[in-house]
Amino acid sequence: MTGGGGRRVGWRPRDWSLRVKLTLGYALVFAVTILLGAVLVYFLARDSLTGSLDTTLRETASVAQGSIEDQNGRWTFSSELRPTGDLAIELLSPTGRPLARTGQEEHDQAIPLRVGFLSTAEHRVLTLPVEGGLFLRVSRPSDTLVELLETLARILSAGSVLMVMVACGAGYVLADRALRPVDAVARTAEGIARRGTYQERVPAAPGQDEMARLTSTVNAMLDQLEGTIEHEKSFARIAAHELRTPLTVLKGRLDLTLERPREAADYQRALSGMQGRVDALVTLSESLLALARTDAPVRLERVELAGSAASAADALDEVARRVGRQVQLDLNESWVQAEAEGVGRALVNLIENALKYGAGGVLVRVREREVTVRSAGPGPDQAQWTRLLEPFERGAGTQGTAGSGLGLPLVAALARRWNAQLLPRWEEGAFEVSLRFPA
Repeated sequence: MTGGGGRRVGWRPRDWSLRVKLTLGYALVFAVTILLGAVLVYFLARDSLTGSLDTTLRETASVAQGSIEDQNGRWTFSSELRPTGDLAIELLSPTGRPLARTGQEEHDQAIPLRVGFLSTAEHRVLTLPVEGGLFLRVSRPSDTLVELLETLARILSAGSVLMVMVACGAGYVLADRALRPVDAVARTAEGIARRGTYQERVPAAPGQDEMARLTSTVNAMLDQLEGTIEHEKSFARIAAHELRTPLTVLKGRLDLTLERPREAADYQRALSGMQGRVDALVTLSESLLALARTDAPVRLERVELAGSAASAADALDEVARRVGRQVQLDLNESWVQAEAEGVGRALVNLIENALKYGAGGVLVRVREREVTVRSAGPGPDQAQWTRLLEPFERGAGTQGTAGSGLGLPLVAALARRWNAQLLPRWEEGAFEVSLRFPA
């Protein structure tokens, strides 16, 4: 099979299913184990059978040594020596010439004279030195031993092949059963992604094994994903509403201004009023964009809190003069791991909230890994604090004050990015919010 440009395309291991890979891996391990076991059994059986044959030869040689007789210079074995079966006993001269023989007929092949055990193509031989410089040889045909070992080898080979085949089948069945929950998870996840039905969940696997943990983890991920999607949908609806209101007012003013010709001064007043609406829309858009960016990957750097607090206070100097209040600084050098732009935006929001909704002066205090913004006044309702951390939520009594309801939610989102804590504190006649960074 070939692809474009004559490149050959075929089945590659990475194209195989996980079931096949697991089965092949299991079969390979099992085959190697069976092969090693078969080889071990074969050699153990060969050593055992050879050892049994050697014992017979050794016992026969011991009996034959006591049966050697010298009859007037002629060596022979006593008549009581009657070897059974296919045993052969020989008495050899120092040069290997047969002097006496009993038992099986003479060998067809020449056997070298060597003390100890010796295996030839057809015999197993034991040669021992005896008195007078002679040698005693006891031998037995090894064809029976060879046949037994060949039969054993065939049985082990056939059995190994059969066991590997059975193991492959059993391994595939086990792999299939083990991976069925994975298939269910994959099908459910694919269906959820295709249909967009994030309320569905994968079937929970029973027990406490890996599959149970997998399905539990996937369902937990889907729960979090559903919550995130619903939160984003709600955020988009509220953002659209918040944007539509000032845009509708702005469009109405434009329509009213263009309804009939006017004097230049009238146009100037109308455009000045619309400029304020445009500035509010720009501020709202920037806040929405900053809140959306809090989901981006975090890139921490060393940030000096005192410098960031001083810069934020300078940026709000005009706002403070407009409301007739003052921002006081109590700064100590403190370095934290955060994002410089985000820290500056968070401090601007906290100080601006204190100027808008607080009373009296605003104190910005920096201590070790912590910045606090404090103002006089009761602060927001404690029971409403958690709600105020959601986008576009505003506290009671703030309807007449300009704002989008994105300041505190943005600070809370930035704090989560840095693993920092946003801590409110209510005191008698004062309220403060601290941003505490981890060590």
